Amino acid sequence: ESQSGDDILLTFKINNGFLYRCITTSAFGSLLLGFDLGIISGALIPLEKDLNLTNLQVEFVTSSIIFASIIGSLVAGVVADTFGRKVGLLMAAAIFFAGSIGMAASPNFDVLIIWRIVTGIAVGMGLVICPIFCAELAPRRERGRLTSFNEMFINVGIPIAYLVGLLLRGVPHDWRWMLAAGAFPAMFLFIMTCLMPESPNYLLKHGKNAEARAIVEQLVDKTEDQHVKDAVVRQTLVEMKRDMNSNENMATWTEMFTSKENRSPLFIGLGFSILTQLPGIDSIIFYSVYTLSAYGVSEDLALKVTLAMGLLKLGFTILTAAFVDSGNVGRRLPVIVGGFGGVIAMGIMAVSAMYPHSATTEALLIFGILLFVSAFGLGYGPMCWLILAEIFQGPYRSKGMSLGSVVNRLGSFLIASTYLSLVSALGFSGTFTLYMLIGIVSVSFAYAYVPDLTGKTMGV
Repeated sequence: ESQSGDDILLTFKINNGFLYRCITTSAFGSLLLGFDLGIISGALIPLEKDLNLTNLQVEFVTSSIIFASIIGSLVAGVVADTFGRKVGLLMAAAIFFAGSIGMAASPNFDVLIIWRIVTGIAVGMGLVICPIFCAELAPRRERGRLTSFNEMFINVGIPIAYLVGLLLRGVPHDWRWMLAAGAFPAMFLFIMTCLMPESPNYLLKHGKNAEARAIVEQLVDKTEDQHVKDAVVRQTLVEMKRDMNSNENMATWTEMFTSKENRSPLFIGLGFSILTQLPGIDSIIFYSVYTLSAYGVSEDLALKVTLAMGLLKLGFTILTAAFVDSGNVGRRLPVIVGGFGGVIAMGIMAVSAMYPHSATTEALLIFGILLFVSAFGLGYGPMCWLILAEIFQGPYRSKGMSLGSVVNRLGSFLIASTYLSLVSALGFSGTFTLYMLIGIVSVSFAYAYVPDLTGKTMGV
């Protein structure tokens, strides 16, 4: 019996070995980002002592990578379209490798910053190219799940880095070894990428139809009938071409900002992106060891708390991913519950930091931190990217995603580059109270504006 092309794409046997090898490799690019976010947390204190850094310099060491990742993500699209997704990933891996070794060997602050910026460019490239590669290679019915691999792998990279920091603590030159450890996942990414095909979309765009066809054929399981195989390949290539033509109807940057139909998605998408960051998640991801040690918690316990933090954030992100497509959970509920949880957590942290260090206040502060990170992993963390991907209509989607991502990184940069200055001006308690107030604004915004597009067509 002949199935229509659409049905066949939903029923054919997928060559899972091939598919998952490709997707995991590309998600490794996101793991690099997570690793780098996490590793600096454990390296900051020894690094600060070793290089005699001021508070402002410590903020700059932390936040320079975020700023550079914005540059990297802007370059990435051009690189991926001109040289291919594969070359883009190879470049990101090589630059990250060089950056890790460079940071580890830095004799002083200035050299360290140069290498932080180099590494940040690689991180930004990986963050953009990995999801593109994933979405282009994945069969349609697997796309949502596989594209969320990227967010998950950032959250896998963070606890791995915390663990490495814990294991290397106290070794001579420990912070140098911690930063050098980033070379290993970069090497892995480089070697694995060499064994990968190019994205078939890129090949089609550049007129290499036979090569594109060969890669799509590899996605179909070997045991599948030949006529099914042919139909799948034919239909997939038709869809890719259609997709390319619709790409030519993309909105211009001017239309992005001026068109009436995009006004509401732009406001909600960009507003939510920055309000995901401003309640202070990165002050905790980057400076947790620093904050706890300064408050009076032993450095050893502080490193263990960060490891617990990383694992909780990962656990709650996986939990949300599991329920997000079910109608009775949806997109809004995790955002509101998570946002509200974050406000309560910051309140607990603010109260505990008002009092001098004691066993009770220490326990409260640690509880507040763990609650905050869990609430973020449940709501804002995974939802920010999903809402961005869903809220824009077709012609505006890719530009909307990149704008949202830039705004999100800028928010992150703002928090990471001002946290220590805020603490020296307002104290821990004042800083946490400020974050709590921003959190209230953030959750109110989400309550008022964020729509729930579960199972609906994309675009508001």
